[in-house]
Amino acid sequence: GAQGQPKMKAPLNNRRHESTIRNIIQPRFSRDDPLMSGNHTSNVAVIVSSSRYWFNYRHVTNALSIYHLLKRGGISDDNIILMLADDIPCNMRNPFRGKIFSRGANDGMGDDLMQGVEIDYSGTDVTVDAFLRVLLGRNLPGEGDTNGLHRRSLPKMDENTNVMVLLTGHGGDNFFKFQDGEELMSNDIASVFSQMYAMKRYKEILFISDTCQAFTMADQIKVPNVYSVGSSLKGQNSYASHSDPQVGQSVIDRYSKVIKDFLDDAVTMTSTSKSDEMPSSLDSATVAVMERFNLHDAL
Repeated sequence: GAQGQPKMKAPLNNRRHESTIRNIIQPRFSRDDPLMSGNHTSNVAVIVSSSRYWFNYRHVTNALSIYHLLKRGGISDDNIILMLADDIPCNMRNPFRGKIFSRGANDGMGDDLMQGVEIDYSGTDVTVDAFLRVLLGRNLPGEGDTNGLHRRSLPKMDENTNVMVLLTGHGGDNFFKFQDGEELMSNDIASVFSQMYAMKRYKEILFISDTCQAFTMADQIKVPNVYSVGSSLKGQNSYASHSDPQVGQSVIDRYSKVIKDFLDDAVTMTSTSKSDEMPSSLDSATVAVMERFNLHDAL
């Protein structure tokens, strides 16, 4: 644009978000007190995409969309465990090798979610056992901080740590599939959270599942301070959002897209600073929105 003119904000992903954000989120910015950093300084996320095969492209973008949201909100890779069961970006059928898109390829110029990604577990290393070990802090022999080497060092967790657990993939009534070969059951989730509570490994847990009959994975959780949300109830399916003709697959699920679009739109509407002056790994406007939305505290 012409020099000296203000830079236009990005358009909203969904115009229907505007009234909700204007009525609920923005008023929280009008208070006299500035953004104060809370005492939620120990935040850990475990993000799992458990599906293999090209046709499950969308499950990887689900995981990476939330991953990038957390990174923008100030959580570092040291405190994020990312588990991707299949290397979709390098799949032979991917026409844009090494890239993956949640909003569309746009001839390879779309928003590539593989930029700046640090994957901790991939391929056949993504198992139920590995997932449970991460939450309990139990490294396999040769892993962790040994002899000056740092191989899969797990985040430190204690009674002041807020933990987000995200599962995306295929599932059903009280089970979640890992690579079509094994299943994580709802009683496994209840058991590992109970062990974490006994071991004082969390203050609050935000448990998100994006799968069919997602809420059934939280059916047996008994310990306190675990907040569970999911994309579907018992007997319900969880659906893909949209496909991209250049990719030839559905590129994101509806639930993950709604979370991503809503928070992105909240940042667009509430940001008062020039986002291009922010480092890509930490966007203060995103931190502010997450604080006002009580997501930052939950994480």
